[in-house]
Amino acid sequence: MVQSSLSFSENNPFPSSSVKVVIRQAKSDDISKIAEVLTYGFHHFNRFTWWLYPLFKMGIAEDLRDRIYKNDPHYRCLIAVQAANTKESEKVIGTLELSLKGNYSWTKRKQYSYISNLAVKEGYRRQGIATKLLQESEKIAQHWGFDSLSLHVLAENKSGLEVYLQNGYVIKQVEIDLYSLFITNKRRLLLEKKIKK
Repeated sequence: MVQSSLSFSENNPFPSSSVKVVIRQAKSDDISKIAEVLTYGFHHFNRFTWWLYPLFKMGIAEDLRDRIYKNDPHYRCLIAVQAANTKESEKVIGTLELSLKGNYSWTKRKQYSYISNLAVKEGYRRQGIATKLLQESEKIAQHWGFDSLSLHVLAENKSGLEVYLQNGYVIKQVEIDLYSLFITNKRRLLLEKKIKK
């Protein structure tokens, strides 16, 4: 568990001089709050599409519930929570999932640690929360015996790419499919970071 105090920038809509952020493993009680962060983090709604929000959130929550309840020893859902105060309970303001992926070679299946679904609530971005989540995932991957972490990001996600590059990730591969041949912003970038065992 990581605990830190983060200062808010001037253009942050939450007027507070600092907020305590705790990084911890998600529990089943957190699923709905995590699904909200992920739904708003990966989907945009307007006055014509707002009605899709509950459907998207429900689907995301069910998928997340399946992963959490599976009790896979090589799966973690980390969350960043704003510590509770006397007026409010704790708020889930960020999330990240860490698991193992595999690819096959001629001799055997090679597993590697993989980050997915990193999202930070809009009013809390650019506060170092994503970095704290990434740092905690590095500790877990090291504990699992891995010396690197991998993840994908869309080429159009400039702010996400910036966060990863600032945290030591490098572009390992540009993945091109038929769709991204014509729309280059939709290309997936495979990033990797070497970590000490």
